[in-house]
Amino acid sequence: MVDNETENSTYSYDYDYEEELIPSAKVQFWTYLMFGIPSLFCTIYLLYHLTFKRRLRRQLQNHVVMILLFLCLIILVIDNSFLLDGLRMDHGNSFPFSTNVCLLWWFIDYGFYGAIQVFLTWASFERHILVFYRRQFLRPRRKIFYTHYCPLIIISIYLIGFYVGVILFPPCENIFYSNDLGCGLYPCYQDIPWINTWDYFLNGILCNILEAFFTISLVFRTIWRKCISTRYFHWKKYRKMIIQLFSISMLSLSINFPQALITFVQIQPNMSHFGSTVAPYFFYLTTYVVLFLPIVCFLCLPELWPQKFFFYQRRQGAVAPMIIAA
Repeated sequence: MVDNETENSTYSYDYDYEEELIPSAKVQFWTYLMFGIPSLFCTIYLLYHLTFKRRLRRQLQNHVVMILLFLCLIILVIDNSFLLDGLRMDHGNSFPFSTNVCLLWWFIDYGFYGAIQVFLTWASFERHILVFYRRQFLRPRRKIFYTHYCPLIIISIYLIGFYVGVILFPPCENIFYSNDLGCGLYPCYQDIPWINTWDYFLNGILCNILEAFFTISLVFRTIWRKCISTRYFHWKKYRKMIIQLFSISMLSLSINFPQALITFVQIQPNMSHFGSTVAPYFFYLTTYVVLFLPIVCFLCLPELWPQKFFFYQRRQGAVAPMIIAA
């Protein structure tokens, strides 16, 4: 099923890690480490409270956030650990070479990053239902399963099936590079045009376009209903939900959309050098979507901010009446 040869493949990377690593391995290591540690703690903190606080767990808009945070947790613990180790070793790996480790790395690096994008697209669409069509699609309560839970289950089955199939059981032979970062980071399915196009276009570019459309349209619909329409709108009830989606989507789209577009153009005939000068920068920045996503979620959930600190600050600044003895 797989081949662990270390010979050069016929594929030419979009950019050479060893010659054009932008920025340098040392800079990448320390920046990823500096942001990765607080991001990991933030992810664990949010998952704990969203999972074990019943009031937060029952809120439908938090379910896709929990999925995104779980994906970020796996990436931060496994994928980023491998990445930091490789950058520390200057493109190598300190652990013994194993095809199973390489496959795990590829599965998380491609599958989990791809899953984040797909779930963000669903979240941007579902927010329209939660804000404007709650009565039609979520009442009575039996509709919640078909409208909310069923799509999440279908998306999960699709993503697991697709990436398990193309990475762990591909219709070709994978070639691993024992001395390269990420074992070469090139699953052989990318040499199969229709599978590669399906992955980059459907799971990448199309999802980015739909996410941008649904997010922007949600903002404009909200502004219309709040400021122009004569129909009553519970702005305070949905404000946090809308701001959270907009913040996460802007973080994702600002990095993923240009990178996905460049990659899609590069796989077209005679276009392999398109955007080659800027592609390394977007590849480097892609990790920051995972690093900053938990932080953005935390900032958009003020009810989970540590209350003791803020309560103490308010007490310190309180003004008490002065009692003057006669």
